Amino acid sequence: MTSLHSARLQLDESLSVKELGSFELVFSELLDAAATAHFRDGDCGWLIEAIFTAPPASAAIDDLLAPCFAACGHTPMSVIIEPLPDRDWLAENRAAFPPRRIGRFWVFGGHVEDRPPAASWPVQVEAAQAFGSGTHPTTEGCLRALENILRGGAYPRPRCLDLGCGSAILALAALRARPGARLHAADNDPVAVWTAAANGRINHVAPRRLRAVRAQGYLSRQIRAAAPFDIILANILARPLCQMAGDQRASLSDRGWLILSGILNNQAAMVESRYSAQGLRLARRIRIGEWTTIVMRPARLGLSRQLWHPASLTTSSSGTSK
Repeated sequence: MTSLHSARLQLDESLSVKELGSFELVFSELLDAAATAHFRDGDCGWLIEAIFTAPPASAAIDDLLAPCFAACGHTPMSVIIEPLPDRDWLAENRAAFPPRRIGRFWVFGGHVEDRPPAASWPVQVEAAQAFGSGTHPTTEGCLRALENILRGGAYPRPRCLDLGCGSAILALAALRARPGARLHAADNDPVAVWTAAANGRINHVAPRRLRAVRAQGYLSRQIRAAAPFDIILANILARPLCQMAGDQRASLSDRGWLILSGILNNQAAMVESRYSAQGLRLARRIRIGEWTTIVMRPARLGLSRQLWHPASLTTSSSGTSK
């Protein structure tokens, strides 16, 4: 069994998505890590973790990361390198990724042999991927919001955008729920765009039905040309969501739904305020643990157009409503 080592880098919470991506790119591309992931730690900072099949040289890592620290104006931090226990990590990863039922969506990996439950919307995502497996509260919140919007036959052929698509689990979920949907997926990470296309093939989705492009927000000509969208799913982070509020509103159809996630609970009011200033109103707030998913609509539709009441829902980590 291959001897594995982990490299862990602690970063400040103030880093932008682009800055964070430059750090992770060092591990995934320049250092050829077997796997990388980034996530919030307990203090709301960022933590990047990379897995290597041979011990990486700490001095080489420091040299490659130095320009990233200089570009964002932060003091260089040391990378912690540790050997990982000799275990069957793939088997453990699979065991940690059992199929999940989120509303009508059934999210599963290729190792699962059980048949999907009757009347479910099955979405296959591989357990080895570092993001977009359906286990994170932000993804779950988006899936629950999407299921409510599409419940009962609404929007038979919606135009949808999965912005910051990662594995494209949200785009694939929309296609499972509405086979006639017209889907676009966009991410600024080329690896994510490749993963989105690969997951489309795994789910037997023709490339013409799921168009994945590399894009920085709405700067893509293809995304702008495809607008307006009936449903926009943007599972990113609070700060970039606030920065693109105007573009999001301009790209939303007059009767559309906007699902925003990647938002800590204490950031929700800030995001809602920024989008309210663009003529949108709150339709639903879903809180799972420390994360909030926000659903908004054009304000002119009025409260009678809401599909949910009350507007706020809190769930436990297992997804049970409280």
